[in-house]
Amino acid sequence: MHAKFVRNLRRSQLVLAALILGASALSAAGPPAVKIEKHANGYRLLRDGQPYFIKGAGGSQKLDVLAAAGGNSIRTWSVDPAVLDQAHAKGLTVLMGLRIGLPRHGFDYNNQEAVAKQRAATRQSVLKLKDHPALLMWGLGNEVELGVKPEDRPRLWSALEDLAKMVKEVDPNHPVVLVLAGLGGGKLAELNKYCPSIDVLGINAYGGMLTVPDTLAKEGWTKPFAVTEFGPRGHWEVSKTPWGLPIEDNSTQKADFYLKAYQHTVAGHPLSLGSYVFLWGQKQEKTHTWYGMFLPEGNRTASVDALSFAWTAKWPADRCPRIGPAAVKLSPTRTNTDDGTRIFAPGTQLLATADVAEPEGQPLTIRWDLRRDVSDAPQTGGDREEPTPPIPGTVLESKGNQATLKLPSASGNYRVFVYAFDPAGNAATANVPIVVK
Repeated sequence: MHAKFVRNLRRSQLVLAALILGASALSAAGPPAVKIEKHANGYRLLRDGQPYFIKGAGGSQKLDVLAAAGGNSIRTWSVDPAVLDQAHAKGLTVLMGLRIGLPRHGFDYNNQEAVAKQRAATRQSVLKLKDHPALLMWGLGNEVELGVKPEDRPRLWSALEDLAKMVKEVDPNHPVVLVLAGLGGGKLAELNKYCPSIDVLGINAYGGMLTVPDTLAKEGWTKPFAVTEFGPRGHWEVSKTPWGLPIEDNSTQKADFYLKAYQHTVAGHPLSLGSYVFLWGQKQEKTHTWYGMFLPEGNRTASVDALSFAWTAKWPADRCPRIGPAAVKLSPTRTNTDDGTRIFAPGTQLLATADVAEPEGQPLTIRWDLRRDVSDAPQTGGDREEPTPPIPGTVLESKGNQATLKLPSASGNYRVFVYAFDPAGNAATANVPIVVK
C-alpha cells in the first residue's frame, strides 16, 4: 500500500511538472504573431501561422451577435484596452485604432513639439497593449488626410511614416494599417513614395466600393489592403431633394448594397486581407438610421443578414423584414393623392403608407415618427452630431401599414420615418424628407 501511494504521488508530480512546463512554454511563446505572407497571386494574413481572413465590423457593441453571424474581428478608432478583453472573451480579434491628430480639427504637422508629443503618446499605447492575445493589427489614424490640400500632404505622410516605423520597431508582431478616406487624387502614388513602412492600405469606401478594384489597378497599387469601413451609399453619394438634401436608401436597399460591395471588392481579390463593415451599432450621422446596422433600441436590420450571408454563405433562419419598391407614400388626407412634391403646408394631415413585408410571413408591428431633418449638418468624416428626437404629437393614428400624421405649424425641413418589426424584434426602416412651408 505504501508503494502504491508513492507511485501515485510520483505520477501526480510528473503531471504537475508537465503542466508547469507547458504553461512556461506558452508564456515564452507570447501572444499569436500576425504576419503578412506574399504568394503567387497576392497576399494573405497569417495569425499564429494560420491563414486569417478578416470578417470584421467597426464598433464594439453586440459582440455576441457578431460572433454568431460569422464575424471574427472588430475595429476601434482609438485606443481602448477594455475592448481587447471583451473581444478576446468572444473569440474575436481587434484592429486597434491609434488616434492621430487631424488637420481638419486644427492639428498642425508643422508644429514639431506637437508632433513629438503625439509620437511619444502613440509609443506608450503600443507598449501597453502589444502583447494582448486579441490584438490583430494597428490602425494608424482614420482619414487623417481628409481636407488636407495636396501640396500639404507630403509633410503629413512623412509624419505618418515616422509613426509607422516607430510602431513596428516597438511591436514587430502586428502589422500597421494606414486608413484613408477613399482612393484617388494621387494619394496612392504619394503613399508609395512617402510611406514605405505601411504594411496594409486601409480603405474607407461607401458607394465608391464598386470602383475600388479598378482604382487600385489603375494607380498600380501592389501591396495588401483591407477595407476598414464600408457601408451604404454615403450622404454625399445619393440623389438630392429639390431643396438640396440627401435622400437616404431604405434598409433593404442598404442590405443589398452591402452584399454587392463585399462580393465585388473584398471577397476573392488577391490583395484583399478582408474588411470591417460600418457600423456594427448605431450613431447619429445625418439621420439616426443612415449608417447604423442596428436601430437605436438595438434591433438588427437586414444589413446584418447580408453580412452573415457574406461571411458564412448561409442566410439567417429568421430574416429581417424588407421594404418594398413603393417604400413610403405620403398623401394629404384631403386629396388622398401622392403627387411626389413632398412640400406641405403647416398643420397638414398626411396619410402615410408603408410597403413592407416579412420574409417568413409573420405579423409585423409598424411604428412611425417625424423628426427635424438635419442632414445638412456641416460635420464631416463621421465627426459627432447631436441626435434628433421624434416630435411629439405627430402621429394621430396608426393601424396596419398606415398612419395619419399631423405636420408641425413651424416651417422647416423634416423627415417621416417608418419602422417595421417582426415578433423577434428584427427591423426594417425607411424615411422620406419633406418640407413644411
